[in-house]
Amino acid sequence: MEVREHYIAQVMRNPQEHGLTEAKFVHTPHVITAHSTRLRCQYLCHAESGSPTCPPNSPTQLDTMKILEEYRFGLMLRREIAAGTEGEMGAWADFHETMLRVEGESFRRGYTKAFALGVGNCIYQQLSDASRPCAFPGKARPTLEAIGVNLTETLDIIGWDAYLARKAEDPFQMFALLLLE
Repeated sequence: MEVREHYIAQVMRNPQEHGLTEAKFVHTPHVITAHSTRLRCQYLCHAESGSPTCPPNSPTQLDTMKILEEYRFGLMLRREIAAGTEGEMGAWADFHETMLRVEGESFRRGYTKAFALGVGNCIYQQLSDASRPCAFPGKARPTLEAIGVNLTETLDIIGWDAYLARKAEDPFQMFALLLLE
């Protein structure tokens, strides 16, 4: 097995060693996009600020479809924390760093098109002043919703629809998609 496939298999087999709860292989045709998802992100998200990672500045749903066509597969990454855990923003920041670490290691192992997309608000965007350039351009990523990925349908297709439950006692879920080729 090539070095790169060995690394991805290791992430999937032992996600906890990589700071994840679970990692699942996904074929990019199973990543569902919808104009309505991006529209909801643009107009209903409280963090929409004109940041390059938010609509209307983020890639469109049609751009996302074209990008997905350049990839055959990826990994859906998941981390959960207990319901009511203090410091959710810190958990998001840690998950984002984990996502970038797995992306970087995948690149070093031979997946030269590796690119991670997160779910949730970009922790690096300038919420107070959207005209300021991002201080972390190498780390900022649009959320899946911001580029039109319908997470509900995508998770349903890969068998993770149960993680979208919204009861108060359910764990808090974080997701990311690592595109690989």
